[in-house]
Amino acid sequence: MRPARPFFFGAALALALGALWGGMALAAAAPRIVTAPMAASTEIHGIGLPDPVAAGRRDAALRQAGHKFSDKKTVGCKYPEVIADAKLLGWVNSYSKKHGLDPRLVYALIEQESRFNACAVSPKGAQGLMQIMPDTQKLLGLTEPFNPERNIAAGTQYLRAMLDKFQTEVMALAAYNAGPGAVAKHGGVPPYDETKDYVLKVVDRYFMLRLRYPDEGIGVIHQKLVAGDAGPAKTEKP
Repeated sequence: MRPARPFFFGAALALALGALWGGMALAAAAPRIVTAPMAASTEIHGIGLPDPVAAGRRDAALRQAGHKFSDKKTVGCKYPEVIADAKLLGWVNSYSKKHGLDPRLVYALIEQESRFNACAVSPKGAQGLMQIMPDTQKLLGLTEPFNPERNIAAGTQYLRAMLDKFQTEVMALAAYNAGPGAVAKHGGVPPYDETKDYVLKVVDRYFMLRLRYPDEGIGVIHQKLVAGDAGPAKTEKP
């Protein structure tokens, strides 16, 4: 599948995932997946989300100590505008739930893969919304990769299979991008820059969606994102 664009909680998540790249073996010791829609919004396969309340208190203490933060404004979200399609979002929701996936994870994956462009084709030949390679299409029985519903049906089925095989979102996404053989061979995320970048960005986006929208359905989330609601999650004041 294809790498894509900027992300949200990069620094904290990069440290967490860095430990995964460097030392986490694939198998038994890896925590079980946490993908059900009703799962706690602060945990994904054992990686804790950044604590925004603690971060706010830390920043307040630094200001009191005389630290001057940069006056430069934070660069806004760089995700391009996506296609608003109620039917498409309905398929994301229904097929995610059919395969026991969090729709927010599937949404983040599609956003990264194709920007919701059903006609997308990567330089390597991956096709459709979930950028499924021709060999994988044959495996899944997908004969119309540019049909949005069938592409989502096949892509969610494949992602579910990767989760069942590798047990964590990080490893499943790595397998979705680089292939299950590469993940098995390396005992974890393969040492490919493209794959590491891909996994980091999808998981980072998924973190943001879970933290900011713990209860909303994917349709409401999409409407808010299209409307430009891309800031940090609301938290208690420090």
